[in-house]
Amino acid sequence: MTSGVALDHLIVGYRQALLGPVSLHLENGIHVLLGRNGTGKTTLMRTIAGILPPLSGRVQVGAQGRIGYLGHRAALNEGLTVEQNLRFWHRLTRLYASPRDLNSLTEQFELQELLPRRVRQLSRGQRQRADLARLSLVEPDLLLLDEPLTGLDPVQARHLRDRMLDWSARCPLIYSTHSLPEALEMTCNFLLVQGQAVRAVNIHDLADPEADLLRALEGA
Repeated sequence: MTSGVALDHLIVGYRQALLGPVSLHLENGIHVLLGRNGTGKTTLMRTIAGILPPLSGRVQVGAQGRIGYLGHRAALNEGLTVEQNLRFWHRLTRLYASPRDLNSLTEQFELQELLPRRVRQLSRGQRQRADLARLSLVEPDLLLLDEPLTGLDPVQARHLRDRMLDWSARCPLIYSTHSLPEALEMTCNFLLVQGQAVRAVNIHDLADPEADLLRALEGA
């Protein structure tokens, strides 16, 4: 079984190809997926996560093949309370792994006051925190985070950035964001969407990382 994650001639889209073929091998660390709106970043992440089937090619994830995905919409039932959602995911996780203690996750993501509230009553940031607790039930082999800081206040965003650094020491983490300065703070590894291609870029190979990445996106 391969370590990290390997994309082998992966083509993604719906009826027509949007991106690809993409062939990449990513090891542990944060890899920022960067591209203009509508270029297929979310489609690529959903395909890697197994939510969408690829048009062709394949995705290989090492170890247990466990993938954690945080999308634009929380993987929570809006009619249930936060506690009911977490207990459901905890029971489901026990079918294939040993989940972490719910009490510790509740404290870590400051969910104590939110437990009795229905998900539909929560703000975007509160939903993000509950969904991140769900994502933290097991240690994944690959993490996909699609704009995870949206809706979080500065303190919560700082905590999540620290958590991302911790996660990425143990598995590859693909992270989509529209904030280039924030991304440059987090990592030196970028996945740059240009047309139908996805190119791996290390900022140490660039003379002026921020300006060079912006120029590449403007020309995409």
